[in-house]
Amino acid sequence: MIVYYMSTSVPSAAHLSLTPFELYREPLLVVGIADALEHLGRMEQDSELRSTSPHEKAALDDVAISELLDAVLLFKEQYHSAFVHQILVFDCDEPITAEASEIVAVPSRQKSTSTTMKTIMCDLTSHLLGEMTSYARSLQALPNIETPKPAQKDLSSGDFHPIETSEPNVIPRAESRISNTAGSHSTSPAPDLERSRNRSSVHPHVSPAQTNGIDERSRSRPRVDGSNTPPLTFDQTNGLAESTIETADKDKGRRLSRDRVAVHGFGSGTVGERARNKAKGRIGVVLGSLYLLAGRWPDAIRELVGSATVARANSDHVWHAKALDYILVSLLMCAWAGMDFEVPQICYPSGDKSSPHLSKSAKHTPSSSTAELTALKSPNAANRLVSLQNLCALLPDLINNILHLYIRAATFTADIIPQLSFSDSAIRFAKLLTIIEGTHGLLDDQGLQLVVLNANSSAHSSLVASNLASFPTKSDVAALVLRAIPSPSMEHLLDMKDRINIYAGIASVLARLGYHRKKAFIMREILLFLLPALIQSRKDSAAELGVHPAASLSSFDLAGTSIVLAEHLGSIMGPDNGIQSFLRLVNEVYGVVQSAEHAVAPDPSAVADITGSNLGVVNVTTTYDTSEAIAKYALQSAVTRSFGNHILKIEVLRASINICEALPDLRGVLRFSSDLLRTAGSGIAPGPKSIDASPTLPIEDQARLVNNVSRAVSAARKFEVQDAEADYWDDFLVRSIEVSKLPALKSPICRHKANLNFGGSGKSEAQAGPFIYNPFLTKPTADTTEPLVVAGEEVRFSVLCQNLYNFDLEIEWIRLDTGKIVLDTLIRSVVIGPYRTQLIHLHGTPMSAGVLRIEGCIAKVKGCRERRFPIFEAAWADTSDVKLKNVGLSAATLTIERPMSSTSDTIRSQRPAISRLPAPTTLVINVIESQPTVIVKATSLSQSAIMLLEGETRSFTVTMRNISSTTPVDLLFLTFTDSTSSVLQSALANKDLSQAELYEVELASYRRETLKWRRHDGNEEHTIGANDEITVDIEVVGKPGLTNGVVHIDYGYVGVPKSEIPDHFYTRQVVLTFTITVNASIDLVRNDFLPFTGDFAWQNQQRQINNSTSVQSTPPEKRSRATSRLTFRTENRFQSLLERLGLGTQGSDHCLLLLDFHNAWPKPITVSVQVREKTTVKDPSPSDLWKRAYTVHEVIQPGQTSRLVLLLPLISLSKPFAQVPSLNPATKRQFIHSSRKSYDPETERNAREAFWLREEILKLMRASWTEDATGRAGEVELRSLRLTARMIEAIKLEEVAIEFTISADPISSLSPSTRSFVTQLASSRFRTAVDSFLTLTTTITNRLQHPIEPLLRLQPSVRHQPYNVALDLGRKFAFNGVMQQSLPTLHPGESRQIQMGISLLARGEFEIRASVEELRAWKGRSAKSNDSIEQHGGAETEDIGMEGLLERKERRIWHAKENCIVYVVDEVDTHQY
Repeated sequence: MIVYYMSTSVPSAAHLSLTPFELYREPLLVVGIADALEHLGRMEQDSELRSTSPHEKAALDDVAISELLDAVLLFKEQYHSAFVHQILVFDCDEPITAEASEIVAVPSRQKSTSTTMKTIMCDLTSHLLGEMTSYARSLQALPNIETPKPAQKDLSSGDFHPIETSEPNVIPRAESRISNTAGSHSTSPAPDLERSRNRSSVHPHVSPAQTNGIDERSRSRPRVDGSNTPPLTFDQTNGLAESTIETADKDKGRRLSRDRVAVHGFGSGTVGERARNKAKGRIGVVLGSLYLLAGRWPDAIRELVGSATVARANSDHVWHAKALDYILVSLLMCAWAGMDFEVPQICYPSGDKSSPHLSKSAKHTPSSSTAELTALKSPNAANRLVSLQNLCALLPDLINNILHLYIRAATFTADIIPQLSFSDSAIRFAKLLTIIEGTHGLLDDQGLQLVVLNANSSAHSSLVASNLASFPTKSDVAALVLRAIPSPSMEHLLDMKDRINIYAGIASVLARLGYHRKKAFIMREILLFLLPALIQSRKDSAAELGVHPAASLSSFDLAGTSIVLAEHLGSIMGPDNGIQSFLRLVNEVYGVVQSAEHAVAPDPSAVADITGSNLGVVNVTTTYDTSEAIAKYALQSAVTRSFGNHILKIEVLRASINICEALPDLRGVLRFSSDLLRTAGSGIAPGPKSIDASPTLPIEDQARLVNNVSRAVSAARKFEVQDAEADYWDDFLVRSIEVSKLPALKSPICRHKANLNFGGSGKSEAQAGPFIYNPFLTKPTADTTEPLVVAGEEVRFSVLCQNLYNFDLEIEWIRLDTGKIVLDTLIRSVVIGPYRTQLIHLHGTPMSAGVLRIEGCIAKVKGCRERRFPIFEAAWADTSDVKLKNVGLSAATLTIERPMSSTSDTIRSQRPAISRLPAPTTLVINVIESQPTVIVKATSLSQSAIMLLEGETRSFTVTMRNISSTTPVDLLFLTFTDSTSSVLQSALANKDLSQAELYEVELASYRRETLKWRRHDGNEEHTIGANDEITVDIEVVGKPGLTNGVVHIDYGYVGVPKSEIPDHFYTRQVVLTFTITVNASIDLVRNDFLPFTGDFAWQNQQRQINNSTSVQSTPPEKRSRATSRLTFRTENRFQSLLERLGLGTQGSDHCLLLLDFHNAWPKPITVSVQVREKTTVKDPSPSDLWKRAYTVHEVIQPGQTSRLVLLLPLISLSKPFAQVPSLNPATKRQFIHSSRKSYDPETERNAREAFWLREEILKLMRASWTEDATGRAGEVELRSLRLTARMIEAIKLEEVAIEFTISADPISSLSPSTRSFVTQLASSRFRTAVDSFLTLTTTITNRLQHPIEPLLRLQPSVRHQPYNVALDLGRKFAFNGVMQQSLPTLHPGESRQIQMGISLLARGEFEIRASVEELRAWKGRSAKSNDSIEQHGGAETEDIGMEGLLERKERRIWHAKENCIVYVVDEVDTHQY
């Protein structure tokens, strides 16, 4: 197997001088490439023949063949030391004539098969092996091969001259090789000696006879033209080679005398014998290298082992080391090919040292026989694995031994190996150890592929390394490769290309080992000796052009040819090769912040293959377009900026710029100038209180870099260099983008249908859930205030840009990045001053409706490429904590703050911490359809002001006009605010208010509207056509504290009916503001409630019974309706009212209400108060409620206070402790707790009972005022009414009513002697005679909402007597029964009578008291009733927690409101009954 290494360049003289010591450095095969179609096309153009198509069968004529043969001769003259010279003619379907054997036809793709090219390569290989046979014969005829000496360099000319010696060191090529292969053509005019002199500094000292013998053997060799088949493999030449060696041994004495070699002494220990043995060993080493190149690796091992033994015996250290080197390469090739091999014993440090790993098995002993080394048919995998382990274990010692022999030869002998060869060997050995170290100390198939074919592989070996502990560490391998650095005395002898190759190879090994700092030092050295050479070259070019070399970039206009040539070479080499790739790699190692287009994050595991002249740098071009990518790059830049030495970064960048200027390379100048500005910058987004963010470069250097960028771009445009622009150096150019506020007349407003009341109140009707937290409820998204613009209308955008550098930044053009929606943005150029933020105004018109997302700006900075800049509003700087593990090389890699787990394999691939990334923002703008524009044309208010009294209602008109000529108004609604709104909202936010106070505030805010849109028809649709107008009426109610009002007229065009309006729509708003003056009128200053007896009702009922039959037949409704009239101060105001008590719908239980009104208006005002009875009709109309009400009028003079006395029916509450409702849907809660800090259940019960009683009172009465002089009228606010505990007892109807009735005993009334008489004087007052038999009837009524188990107690006593005397009733009061008895369960609304016979035995005044007590407390809970809440329009609340606390858990007792009074006399006038 032969592995070819192709090259398009000729090795330098330093490389050629190393042959035959290192034969692989000289080209052995020269192949020319020709195109048959090109030749045919030229022929057709010359002969003007168009009949033959290029795709038909193509053949070469004699003229073309003659031209190609001339080219072959030219190859032989230029590369005369090569073995084979061939030309491959592609797309040639006809075979070439046999005379032109150096020309090979390659058929076209249509005529070729899968084995065509393989056959051609096999023929070339066969020819090459045949020539190697001749070369091997020539080697055996040489007396000696000299060790190559270090070349001397002429510093003035740069040429290399090898040091001449007296011994020949070059093998001559046979003359017959050229004459035979040339065929009938003439040979080269250069003689053999001249060709040999070109290959070496000294002509080989060979006798003519020897030369003639070699030539004869060469001429008798079979031809390659097909007449005689040459040996196809190198194995077929063994017999010939061995016979040649035997013949040479027989004629050894004759050759020595013929060569006039001086012999001092005789025998094996003489000097002559030692020299002959040394020469034999050297020739054997070269023959072994030929076997190695020919693919006969077992034969190479056999030949090299013997030659190494001879070299070691004769202390020939250089060739001994080279033989060991070749043996190591041969063993590796055998292992790569899958052969079974054995490590020769010569490879061990000491020849007599034995190792247990040398033998393959007990029956297999080490041997160097050819049969054993070439047994390739059935290799044993176990033996191969053992041999690989032995070789890996031996490698460190073997490599150290080889390098030690090179150094020992330079120390103790005159054989000094050239620095190029020594450095190359050290680098190769270091790379080999590096590969084995990466595969855990063992060589497997993947490692061998990497060694032989340089095939990169990230996979690791699965073998278990047992000798990894004894394998050299990374630091040892690094020390080994650093030995390849040329010494100062030898460095100047190396060519520039060789020096670059050596340092590049060292850097490659250090990169594999992860020693990036050492790699950075080596690569910096490359720049140090590369820059002077380029500068010198620029000086020479400038001298030729006649310009000064310091002109730098200004000379680009005179160096157009160089620029175009550099551009052409760059396009051929590609982005990953060339000087720019190398400079990017150097900058990356030093931690330079590179442009995002070429930035590669430093990765310790990355392997940069930069051996030889091919600097193949791994370049990963990231997509630099999205905001997320730019944010990540900004964070990576900040991390990279903090890594390494800042001064070294600046120096490396300046050197890179100088190198690119010297080439000249315009793209490199732009790129590294941008990188220098980026690296020197702060790379932050400063805030108002941020520290200094200016760059670290002086102002002069910043200006010079910007000028270089401008000049380079100008030169690139002049010479038509494509894509020659820099990348802008600050990612935080755009700090914010805002939409300028539109005029209030044109600002669109987002509306929600659920929160909209088209009735004109503008109050929310939305209902909320009863739960404080509901995990199953989707959380509402917060309404973010998004700018709104209208399609077709111009909008102004304010762009805030920053420039952190100390020079003017010229932006050629800038526009907004708007995505899909077309925004007609006006592009403008602007100049941003040094180190400042500047506001730029852009105007744009959205052309269609939708969501406009502005993610940044697209700008073109002068000299820089067009790119996108996201919006970074918040101040940002990388403030990550400095940790010990992040100091050094780890600081250059962006990692996560905390790994997910210690065993995770994906930790390195995790995304960076989001909290550290700069947050790009997006400006979201809603573009709505075109909308109309409405203005307020006129109002009926004079000077936009209105005056009214408290409680008065007045109205005014507003005329609006639509000035839009195309869009009508199909949606119009009005909302209002006034001066009391802010006060009420502040009160609603007060958490210290009680529930009753909060209810009052909510009622004033949500139900008692100050301003209202009065519509004549509730179903009226208000629209305004284009260029049309409309008039609306606004009502104003006078309230205390009202000073101004605002009418918000919202209008828009939605294009659908109101029932189909979407949940979100947009309107415009026009605002009308006017002043309101409210003067005081009638105020309620105080109130009081007093108990009122029920005797008036009893008397009316008795009078009704005693009336005539005609009167009794009259329906009660008509009588009550006829008695309703107005009362004044001159009449008895209670006469008509008292006459109605107890009759018809009038109840019997009332209280007395006292109201004091004050007139604050300077004119008399008549106050009217209406009071109605409670109704039992469900859902009555408002007009029916006040038909039977009575009205009290009073004229109050200015500044006077008058008291009105009213009778109010007592009130009974079904749920006196119900929760106070909430009128605000936003405060809908599941649990409501009192706002009092010290909670007392009794206090809470009293507060709630007072609230509900007050609400019931306000339902039964209303008040109004009238100014008779002007006819002005209004309502009197009665909600200032307050209740105390005494007033509550006066107005509340008892829960359990106890009534008494005394009647004569019916049995005693049958006998005249025992007849009893009873006279009822009032509802609970009776008169009777002594010793009368009476019946006492006690009636108990349950008005509660739950049943009770009553216990009745009666307690008679003597009235107006001390307690001990009053209860002494033994001879005064007789009764039949018990005074205390339990009664059956009394259900809600049920009444029960208890009768008892009594007799009063003495005259006087007796009083009977009664009380009802619960036998046991009721533990049930009444059915839920929300009647009171629904009537008040409040939100439903379930007072679960409070209801349990407010329930009375003890037994309650109720007493009779009026005791029974009995007057006992001696005799009764029977006529009174």
